[in-house]
Amino acid sequence: MKQTKKLFSCLCVLLLVVVVSAQVSATVPYDCYTYSTSTGSVTAEYSPVPYTPERYLDRSNLGVPLLQPKDMCFDKDGNLYIVDAATNCILVLDSDYKLVKKLDSFDGADGLIDFFAAPEGIFVTKSGDIYVADTNQKRIVILDSEFKCKKIIQDVVPINAQADEYVFLPIKVGADASGNIYVISRNENSGILQLDPDGKFISFVGSNKVTVNPIIKIWKKLMSKEQRDKLEQFVPIEYTNMAFDSDGFIYAVSKSIDTSTPIKRLNLAGKDVLIRNGYVDIVGDIMPEDADETEFKTSLFTDIVPGDNGLYYALDSARGRVFVYNSEGFLFYVFGSLGSQLGTFMAPTAIETRNSDILVADEANGRITVFKRTAYGNLIDIADSYYNTGEYEKSVKTWQEVINLNSNFELAYAQIGKVFLRQNQYQEAMEYFELGNYRGDKVTLTSGYNKAFSEYRRVVASKFLGPFVIAVVVIIAAYYLYRRLSKRRKH
Repeated sequence: MKQTKKLFSCLCVLLLVVVVSAQVSATVPYDCYTYSTSTGSVTAEYSPVPYTPERYLDRSNLGVPLLQPKDMCFDKDGNLYIVDAATNCILVLDSDYKLVKKLDSFDGADGLIDFFAAPEGIFVTKSGDIYVADTNQKRIVILDSEFKCKKIIQDVVPINAQADEYVFLPIKVGADASGNIYVISRNENSGILQLDPDGKFISFVGSNKVTVNPIIKIWKKLMSKEQRDKLEQFVPIEYTNMAFDSDGFIYAVSKSIDTSTPIKRLNLAGKDVLIRNGYVDIVGDIMPEDADETEFKTSLFTDIVPGDNGLYYALDSARGRVFVYNSEGFLFYVFGSLGSQLGTFMAPTAIETRNSDILVADEANGRITVFKRTAYGNLIDIADSYYNTGEYEKSVKTWQEVINLNSNFELAYAQIGKVFLRQNQYQEAMEYFELGNYRGDKVTLTSGYNKAFSEYRRVVASKFLGPFVIAVVVIIAAYYLYRRLSKRRKH
């Protein structure tokens, strides 16, 4: 009787979980997934929903037109700044997403009223200064926290360009703690422009490498000079957006299918220091083996924002996806899609985060979608945070909860394996690394299953090698003693 009641209770709980999961999944018009390499090839594994769309920010609830949001950012007080290229204005919302300011004009440096013309970028410093990329007027406008003009930067010309030929069209702007200004200019493929606080050109940062098809390389060697001159010139890929993390590094994205590194993390010297230890390359969606190459849309990243604990969120404009990676380059999950329903996008342009919320701006339908993190997404974030802060026991426990919700999430097993490896529990580490399909570095043996196996082999060798050597020595000595005694008996 007791067993029957217990079985009935378990079935009720299971049914409840299935119903709740179905209801949650039914509220989102997109698939959520991560990638697996357990079969030897990269496959998408569907996952529980990490984020659900909560609301829109648009004309209906803001009270003013929002037609073409190109960029947005938060200040230190949680106020949201939105730049609208169609209405030539800046909207400022408070922490409850209520409109507190619409800025469509300002007092210029000459005392006259000035206006924006199709601005595409905005950045707010910790001191409250507002940097606006006023694209069509070919300038950077710097306002103070009271929206009064402090400086206007224009006629920027790099050292290697001719002043009468160079066109400065800033689309994104940012500033570091020293006051240096960083600008992405349209049609500029030499990198991000670095300016001093007065707006004078310093250098290019993070110049993208030229990517050339290897087959075309071979053909060019066989061509004549005239034929080579007629070929399309290969130029470096230009950046489309950037963001600063808490350490002052620049996360930058390139909107091109011709680069293997569409996401970079640039240090002060302009070197890419992004860690890429994940299962798959950080390039967005991977084309399935059975997909039609002519129909498959390669991811085109249009924006990126760094979050807490080294996480970063990349926005894919081609497929309407949000990709979330951790500090080591492992993909946590993917969500979002193209469409017109709540939670989908027509032409996503910008992404921002506030606490655990994600906001995505869509320039095609003039709205911003606010996403809330689910319990599943929270568990992943908490488990990763525990590991980064050295609370390994809590990390293991939380990753186990993640596995209970998604047994196909390979990274959860791998992270538990890392904890066991740190604790010198090599057999357990090998078991979880195998479940997580995380081999690690095959050459240096410094991570993953390879590291755990090499350490386990060393421990076993040190444990049994001594007695084994002694046993061999005793056997050899006994053998020679036996031979000597046998010879004496014969004599």
